[in-house]
Amino acid sequence: MSGKESALKSKRIAALVTLVLVSASGGYQLKAHAQQDFPPPCSVVIPAEWGNYRGSVVESGLVFEDKNGTLRIIQQLPCTLDGSPNGPPRVIAEIRRR
Repeated sequence: MSGKESALKSKRIAALVTLVLVSASGGYQLKAHAQQDFPPPCSVVIPAEWGNYRGSVVESGLVFEDKNGTLRIIQQLPCTLDGSPNGPPRVIAEIRRR
């Protein structure tokens, strides 16, 4: 082993010993972070006469179909920052069958 290799090995050992001693003395401690608080989920009431949920349309909204076959597409569910509803859902399109 050359002089350079020996010096490098002793530096590595010194660094490892220092790390072990600092960790054992409590100089490095893992701390748990507080969990982020998220607002409560929004609860929106859909009128029963709007019928059953049929799915969603990309970039349009949620689709409901009533007993007569009328489709209602709603968008932008009305919720406040605290998750409480803020009025009825807005119907952006209503498709009726004849």
